[in-house]
Amino acid sequence: MTVTIEIPASVPARLERPEGDAGGADALATTLYTAAGRYEEFADRSRELQELGSWAGVAYQGYKEASAKASGEHAAMATTVRRVARGVTAFADTLRDLVSDHDDLVERKRGLDDRRAQLIADINAATDATDNEIAAFRERSVDLRAGYSDLVRADDDLRRRVRENETLLRQVFEAADTLSESLSEDGGVPPIAESAMNRPGAPGSGASPEQVRRWWEGLSEAEREAVIAAYPERIGQGDGLPADARDQANRVMLDDDLARLGAKDDDGTLSELERRILANAGQARDALVNADAYTDPLDPSLRPGGTLWLYDPAAYDGDGRVAVAVGDLDHASDVAVMTPGINTDMTDTTYYTDRMMNLYESTRYNGDGSSVATMFWLGYDAPHGPTDLATLSEGRAEEGGRNLADAIDGLRASRPDDPAHLTAIGHSYGSTTTAYATHGDASDVDEVVLIGSPGAGPAGHADDLGPGADHVYVGRDSRDFVAVLGDEGWIGKLGIGLGTDPSSEDFDAHRFEAEDVDRSWHRNTGDAHSSYLDNDTESLYNIGRIVDGHGGDINEAPQSYDPWYGPAVDPEWDRDPTADQPGRSDTTARR
Repeated sequence: MTVTIEIPASVPARLERPEGDAGGADALATTLYTAAGRYEEFADRSRELQELGSWAGVAYQGYKEASAKASGEHAAMATTVRRVARGVTAFADTLRDLVSDHDDLVERKRGLDDRRAQLIADINAATDATDNEIAAFRERSVDLRAGYSDLVRADDDLRRRVRENETLLRQVFEAADTLSESLSEDGGVPPIAESAMNRPGAPGSGASPEQVRRWWEGLSEAEREAVIAAYPERIGQGDGLPADARDQANRVMLDDDLARLGAKDDDGTLSELERRILANAGQARDALVNADAYTDPLDPSLRPGGTLWLYDPAAYDGDGRVAVAVGDLDHASDVAVMTPGINTDMTDTTYYTDRMMNLYESTRYNGDGSSVATMFWLGYDAPHGPTDLATLSEGRAEEGGRNLADAIDGLRASRPDDPAHLTAIGHSYGSTTTAYATHGDASDVDEVVLIGSPGAGPAGHADDLGPGADHVYVGRDSRDFVAVLGDEGWIGKLGIGLGTDPSSEDFDAHRFEAEDVDRSWHRNTGDAHSSYLDNDTESLYNIGRIVDGHGGDINEAPQSYDPWYGPAVDPEWDRDPTADQPGRSDTTARR
């Protein structure tokens, strides 16, 4: 008896690679950013030269009007050329994604073809196949046909996305192909982007993070690419938007700043603020290079990648606002948001991104295998140091706490159906900021970690923070001078700190071991205050366990206390610190 088994054809016959050169597009964008810088230079110089001392009369008035017009027109052209350059940058970024997706499809087709060839070989080799074997052959054929059908649909979708990316680039150029469009206020935004941004719920319109998320979900892929290219400032700071979208938009602005201000720097025309912006941009670039190259400690083939979640290098007179994550904020099971303290600005971006790699590694290496993302967040104006009067008050912490609470709301809103286990970590003045952000709010964070804290701000007890005392943790190195400034017991009546000492019995949080193995014999504000996230430390091990959702496994330390007869006592002062011991410190794969 002859049995016929239909073997599906290998389709599609050919997977077309997206045309174009992302590197060439980047080079064009750099040229355009440089040109925009030249237009800005001319506009600035024309404005500066309007006042020419004692010259007066009709001729001088005519000169002032002409120079003012030239300045305005060149400023408008700078806006237009920057917009076009950003569109080219977005095109290049999308093209890279499309090429990567094409390569994945090629691998899928190769796998299906191998399965098809093996099925044919197995059928040809079967001389007296049983009914069960025949049924298995048919099932393999059906699965193969389904696989090819899915591949065809994925290829069709890829081709559609390629067309949309090319169409958007064409519209970017066409939106300002006349002089009047080029000199318009918005620099000729493509209609698809303008229409999308005018819908209810768009970021920057006062919409809530939840409304912003629904707005984004209602956009087509082409509209999303269009608004990223045309409105990167608003997308890059859009609370409620996916982290990936914010990252794409912020990287567009980063490329803009690096190329445009770099060209002005070459010409020697940077203002002092622009010089700081360029330095901040360089820090963000270097941090992303490091984060993008970082490999997972458990799987060297996995690169969790970096995310530029917030980028505002001109904020706070050039101190800047920034947030860089290691890992996938949109899908990771465990997410940590770390807020730094005094003396922190955007020039510290690479340092803190490296600390986030340490935390990612500790969480993964000592964890239960869940996915992780760790983010350094500097979204407030941190005091400049001990001589800054703002350091002695809670004003910046209170304002920063509101900003941090908004950021956490944005993260939560972007993942309504897949909420992460979220830990808020605050160091030094950032711990006071974190206490303000999580005070009385039971829904936003799952864990709170305060390290090197000068005081818990508005919280007099761990139960005053949102997740409750069972989920509030404190790390304090006994030699950390800053961490003894918090109010404790009767000494607290002096009011020299920024709230209750969170390591104290009065506050009653879970204190974990956080001594530095190389600690000195006296209190200081150096390593004792800055090493909480260093590799192979007690503190990093314990924080990693908390971020992983296993706070019950920390190595607890006794709380400090304040007897009636004298100053506060820290029971950890005489304990010998540990390092590089499994279960007691951060034993990692990387050295």
